[in-house]
Amino acid sequence: MFVLSIGLAACNATTSITDLLGMQRDGAPVETANQPGTDTVDPMSAPDQGLIPDANPWPSEAALPEGEGAQLPTLYNDDAAIFEKRVALLLPLSGQHADLGKAMRQAAELAMFDIAGDDFVLMPIDTQGTYQGGQNAARQAVDAGAKMILGPLFADSVSGASEVAKSANVPVVAFSNNRRVAESGVWVNGLIPEDQIARAVGYATSQGRFRFAALLPQNDYGRQISGTLNSAVSRVGGSLGRVAFYQPGSESLQQTIRDFANYDARRANLRAHKAQLEADGSAGSKRALRRLEGIDTFGELDFDALILPATGGDLRQVSALLAYFDIDPSVVQFIGTFGWNDPGLFSEPALKGGIFAAPNPENWDLFASRFERTFAKQPPRISSLAYDSTALAALMARDENAMSRDALTNPNGFVGVDGIFRLTVDGQSERGYAIMQIGPDGAKVVAPAPATFDLVF
Repeated sequence: MFVLSIGLAACNATTSITDLLGMQRDGAPVETANQPGTDTVDPMSAPDQGLIPDANPWPSEAALPEGEGAQLPTLYNDDAAIFEKRVALLLPLSGQHADLGKAMRQAAELAMFDIAGDDFVLMPIDTQGTYQGGQNAARQAVDAGAKMILGPLFADSVSGASEVAKSANVPVVAFSNNRRVAESGVWVNGLIPEDQIARAVGYATSQGRFRFAALLPQNDYGRQISGTLNSAVSRVGGSLGRVAFYQPGSESLQQTIRDFANYDARRANLRAHKAQLEADGSAGSKRALRRLEGIDTFGELDFDALILPATGGDLRQVSALLAYFDIDPSVVQFIGTFGWNDPGLFSEPALKGGIFAAPNPENWDLFASRFERTFAKQPPRISSLAYDSTALAALMARDENAMSRDALTNPNGFVGVDGIFRLTVDGQSERGYAIMQIGPDGAKVVAPAPATFDLVF
């Protein structure tokens, strides 16, 4: 059975909303007569449950007199502040990422309609996807009486928002997957690539792979991942050998991978081995020579598992070059991240058999179906983060004293669309991932997501 629930042990009950994906709460926009190709359903056509209908209802900094902060809208008067549970939702609702921000807002609306009480108020505020935008949005949220901030999405916006939120003692549950912006009171609750690699590495050792190597992009993403590889590999009994960096899309990429594959030395080994067999001249040597026909290199690699966190076109190019320089995915286990969960990559020959960690796909399929029935479009994959975080906030808001840091860091954790997750006191998050493997028919689960945290890594 699909479990879509927020198990909040800090409350004295576990609220399951398993059936809510197939049921309609009175007034919630669960079904729509709109069909694909028609105008998208307006989520605000349902009775307002505290959601501000304007995507950016707050006055901009430019519109304010110099030296003044954001003005509290008249909707939020002092009397209302006494009983309302106000939660700000910080997203890029304008600019190049506006469509993504809108979809995440809609996912948050679904959670609010499913779980929120009548006193729960969700306040969407535009960050514009920037540092300054995050800072301004957090200031507006605090001024409007927000007891918790959900978002922002991008690391720069999180950095901007956290300065304001910390000074006001308002907890932030961000959607970013960049651990560098996590700190006490500011949680990074995205799908962390380092944790995905750790989970996949653990699975690889259970399959007898213990010698790891890594090929990483020469950028902040690659450097961030490199800092966690040693601990992830050693924790499960493996050893990390060569780690190489490449410049994506550069002219030097081919040479970098050629060197990483030790291709020239392995070619020389083949020539030397063939010469030795030819000199021997025996029947056995002749049979061995025939077996070497069509082979480019000779000799084993010094690793049997390769960590490749690249995605998209970058991954296509790198994996093709690895195959060209005779790193065989049927011999070496390729390991990726959730970014590999792209049907456009599943047909790549060099990725067949590759594994990556991901949230349970069944949970996502049911959520996506619910979203499409509601808004007549498919949701972006990370919209589940907005649903789970809003559901968590709404559930916590039911308890008068539960919207606190202690409740957020309950070690028993929570369960949502993306499976089990919990927030730690240092601002990090932990999740339970399934292991997916790319095969002829796409990616399939080969190891289920853990149901408890003692099995996460």
